[in-house]
Amino acid sequence: MNNGALTTVGDNGRGTASDLFRCVVWLLWQCIRLPLFLLLVTIEPVANFVLSSLALLGLLTAFFWKLVGPPGFPFFLMLTIALGFQFALLVYHALLRLLSR
Repeated sequence: MNNGALTTVGDNGRGTASDLFRCVVWLLWQCIRLPLFLLLVTIEPVANFVLSSLALLGLLTAFFWKLVGPPGFPFFLMLTIALGFQFALLVYHALLRLLSR
């Protein structure tokens, strides 16, 4: 019976240390997550407007210069850059979603 009691005490000791470690890691995550989330939420309207505008402007510019521009215009490069701004906006919103949990 004493072996069972000692095993239980030993398990509780390791459980307490791991619980303490989890609490410390959780607290550190909260200290990083909350300020970063508040910063990103604060600048969200500006980031949303700027990235969406750059994506749309780049897309329209690429098609305009493809139709009436010089024959050597780098259409696919311009299109890729414009879509990259939209992808950056998607990553921004995914980061917001991750940090809001």
